Amino acid sequence: MSNQRPNMCSEHYNTSEQNKDTTKFHDEICDACKYSAQKKEIDWEERENKFKILLDKYRSRNGSYDVVVPGSGGKDSFYAAHVLKYKYKMNPITCTFAPNIYTKWGYDNFTNWIDSGFSNYKFTADGEIHRLITRLAIENILHPFQPWILGQKNYPTKFAIMTKIPLIVYGDNPAEYGNPNADLTDDMNMEWFSCKDQNEIYISGYPIKKLKKDLDLTNAQLEPYVPVTEKEFKNQKLKYVSLSYFTNWHPQHNYYYTIENSNNFQTSGERNCGTYTTNSGLDDKIDDLHYYTTFIKFGLGRVHYDAAQEIRSGDITIEEGKELIKKYNGEFPDRWFDDISKYLTINPNKFPKIQNFFTEYNFNKDYFMSICDKFRSPHLWKKENNIYKKNFNI
Repeated sequence: MSNQRPNMCSEHYNTSEQNKDTTKFHDEICDACKYSAQKKEIDWEERENKFKILLDKYRSRNGSYDVVVPGSGGKDSFYAAHVLKYKYKMNPITCTFAPNIYTKWGYDNFTNWIDSGFSNYKFTADGEIHRLITRLAIENILHPFQPWILGQKNYPTKFAIMTKIPLIVYGDNPAEYGNPNADLTDDMNMEWFSCKDQNEIYISGYPIKKLKKDLDLTNAQLEPYVPVTEKEFKNQKLKYVSLSYFTNWHPQHNYYYTIENSNNFQTSGERNCGTYTTNSGLDDKIDDLHYYTTFIKFGLGRVHYDAAQEIRSGDITIEEGKELIKKYNGEFPDRWFDDISKYLTINPNKFPKIQNFFTEYNFNKDYFMSICDKFRSPHLWKKENNIYKKNFNI
């Protein structure tokens, strides 16, 4: 892994001026590999017993729903929901914040999840507003997934409060991928899912007050992107945990488990753009664009994340990982770019004040690359003969 990899943050405080906290190294070993080594020393039977005690605390006595499982129906959320229901005899209710642009197999896997024995509440944000907020996130912080991440983080807590089910079980803890883990506990970080003051958060890198004032957006239109307050999180006694804290998490195992226990789980049928894998990140066409922007900002394409994770899990060797990164890192997301361009093109008549934010309403490849060039860090990129080249390679 590279020391340019950004750690998970409170997305609702993400701004264009913010310096990202990145993966730390100790004696040339990154946090992700340190945690991978620590996992080999964990008594997983003891951890599972702690999990059973936790579940018993929240277990329904009358067969009603007793645990919220956020997800899309991909291999990890399917695995989490399925083991909770069939191994630990809980009564999970699943919830989903809808993608920007479903892929066919993403939607089919969502349906497969439900058809395999799970109830689901799916929230789909106002399409015009979500498209606008996504476009603003690209323009301002080169982060196509930021609005969806906000929704994906905020919806489960709101849903848990609405249904009065305080236990939320997520799949993997970010410590698996390099977030600091010195003080790792079973609790997910409350700061990622709540805020002190809802009037002081940022959406698409802009203060929420600015979006309301300068674009005439309403509280209702922006509500999906607003987290609950820390006070509400505590008052509702929400317990947000990751399954990976209690089990020896292995994404490849989750994939085979899902294939075996579902009706019709599908891979993409082709390698995903910018990488060699076919069984993760299947839901949203904008996924391709997102990982290309991480390559621009941090020098890390999707293949770098995938290879590093599979090396730590023992699925491939370091040498294989290096070759895969050389081959696929920075591949441009051509396969759905026409669909993405249409999605991100804004009608100024519907948002008359949009010229306060940008004046190029059509979204095409040349325009996208001009935005990307503004976000290339000089310590990562150099321009030679009008072509950008990386200052380092694997």
